[in-house]
Amino acid sequence: MKGMLFPARHDTIHRTCARQSGLTLLELLVVIAIFAIMSTAAYDGLQASLKAEENFHLAMRDLEAVQMSMSLFQQDIMQISPRPVRDAYGDEVPAVVLFDGRELVFTRSGNFSSLKMEQADLLRVAYSMQGEQLLRAYWLRLDSTQGDQPLATPLLDNVNDMQIRILDQDGIWHLDWPLSESGRIRAVELTLDLEGWGEIRRLLQLPG
Repeated sequence: MKGMLFPARHDTIHRTCARQSGLTLLELLVVIAIFAIMSTAAYDGLQASLKAEENFHLAMRDLEAVQMSMSLFQQDIMQISPRPVRDAYGDEVPAVVLFDGRELVFTRSGNFSSLKMEQADLLRVAYSMQGEQLLRAYWLRLDSTQGDQPLATPLLDNVNDMQIRILDQDGIWHLDWPLSESGRIRAVELTLDLEGWGEIRRLLQLPG
């Protein structure tokens, strides 16, 4: 009788040890599910971190572009020259021309002589909006000839709107310049509506 109990006891101990040393199928599935959830969460966290870093670099790039554009506009405006030019037909064009607040064309001084232009100390510059871009253009010659085309450089993208105004000596703002009567420019204002940034305004008072 005792001899018959020992094998049964041995099988019971073996099954108990097997359960303690291994995992059942259900437990293994639970472990796999937990691992999958943790892996998904880690992947989503990594993707969010990479996306945030990319957005940060894009925002910094856009900020640098805005700062560079505003700085360049200020440099140009602060060096406005009263020198008129002649168009391709020989007609005189005023030193500063503003069309409906959408395009500003003017002569500026202080150009680098290394550009090897005919008038190394003067440059004809234009700011305008085309499509959703803010453009800065300049001419190789002050006095145009047939076929002369400006060289344009895009400064900013995603520009919803742009407006340029000129303040005269009487404190009146104008979207067109020059006036029918003689006038003196006291300040120039540039307003940009940028996608994701909102409205940015720059007011520049001319020297003197």
